[in-house]
Amino acid sequence: MNPVRKWWIFACLIFATLMFGFSAQADGHTTVTFGLESPKSLDPATNSNDPEILFQRTIYDFLLEASVDETGGTVFTPNLATDWQISEDGLTYTFELREGVLFHDGSTFSSADVVHTFERLVEMGSPANALLGDFSVEADGAQRVVFTLANPNADFLFGVSSRWSLIIRDGNANPGVVAEDGDDPYQNFNGTGAFILSEYIPEVSASFIANENYWQEGSPGIENLVFQFINDATTRVNALQNGEIDAIFKLSIQQLRELEVHENVKTYVVATNQHPVIRLRSDAGFAGENPLVRQAFKLATDRELLNDDLMSGVGTVGNNDPIGPVYGSFYHPLAASYDYDPERSCALLAEAGYEEGYSGTLYVVDAFNYSDLGVALQEQWAQACIDVEILVRPQNIYYGNNEWMEVELGITGWGSNPVAQQYLVQAYVTDGVWNESRWSNAEVDALIAEASVTSDIANRATIYSRISELFAEDAPIIVPWFAPMIGATTARVEGFNLAAFAGLTDLRTLSIAN
Repeated sequence: MNPVRKWWIFACLIFATLMFGFSAQADGHTTVTFGLESPKSLDPATNSNDPEILFQRTIYDFLLEASVDETGGTVFTPNLATDWQISEDGLTYTFELREGVLFHDGSTFSSADVVHTFERLVEMGSPANALLGDFSVEADGAQRVVFTLANPNADFLFGVSSRWSLIIRDGNANPGVVAEDGDDPYQNFNGTGAFILSEYIPEVSASFIANENYWQEGSPGIENLVFQFINDATTRVNALQNGEIDAIFKLSIQQLRELEVHENVKTYVVATNQHPVIRLRSDAGFAGENPLVRQAFKLATDRELLNDDLMSGVGTVGNNDPIGPVYGSFYHPLAASYDYDPERSCALLAEAGYEEGYSGTLYVVDAFNYSDLGVALQEQWAQACIDVEILVRPQNIYYGNNEWMEVELGITGWGSNPVAQQYLVQAYVTDGVWNESRWSNAEVDALIAEASVTSDIANRATIYSRISELFAEDAPIIVPWFAPMIGATTARVEGFNLAAFAGLTDLRTLSIAN
């Protein structure tokens, strides 16, 4: 273990012990404390929820950063890779790597680490593979790495910059696992990132110290960072108001209204493609297997009213597909109308064999205002021969234990991604790793595959238009709205650039007002 790192971690452990339990204000001008739900998986290759992603992004770096600009286009920014070239046939991607970068243990970052990271993504069956496609990777010297693709892939750079593609040290087979033996329990959390993990107490907190050898000049802007794990959303809001923590995100509209009048709180609202998906299992043995039942649920749902009542009208009413207006020309208005028609819903259910209507359990994740959404749906659906009981589930259990993938009827929150294709390849192709509804449509599969090799914007927009039509006609999902991402900090926090996908918020820019 690097002696300097060992000394710093020891010092930070003492500091963390002394400070734990005090308010953020008592920490002076050194620490920013986030209120988050407790993470479950700390392996970058398999993360699924915002607390996990933010935890990992704090420790590790990407080759490239991807973001959506104001026109709906994607911007790639150098990070551990300083430059990249794509061959004319689209099959070879060559990345030049940043020199002089150190891992937290003092070892030097090189092409071997990139090769290890991406080969491991394949071995782990990471969701990143849906964007990366079929590839091989090899080092070309210490500061260059070459990816060779089996087929052209218009989304390959999105895979390289996906939230699972954080660079880990060559030879680290267990990233995110606390070591049981040795004098460094956090040796598997060895990244090049701006912060070094100094203490992790599952379900309680995680503490980080600034990486004094970080490659980006002037970063990070704070000396200490704490994640305080608070699973209840109301408790997090109260803690922020009381100055016990400094920052939270994934707030509901109601919480925004509460906090924006607080004199010591700053609020942030970012346009995103974040959306809830109301979905039915459509595989054999489930009600959604019948297309008539899928249509009945759409006719039983008044999306305009849901947006007005639950989002105060600030959301964009959804189609019945996951591509929203932040993607510019890739977004298409409703291809087929499903106005609220409870009588028609009852008739379709009866035609499908549900003469007495549908009854079941609606699983709702405890995030944003999704509990309220569940209640509103229960009321709307009751008029349309759909009777449901509501079961509210904590985020870290619902997602962390993959419960959301198994239930028949549920509400799932989907964060905002820099590329629209990411939703399609992960959740809506037949063999998608997160195909929670088990929907299988051969034409949709073919169109998604076609889009993956179509880099021309106009041509890809045409493909997405047809996909939108097929979602409206056949898919077992309802997207009631596309919502902004909402966060809040205490007044002393500066440089908080809330990301559309909250877990990807870059904490390197944080600072504290003098």
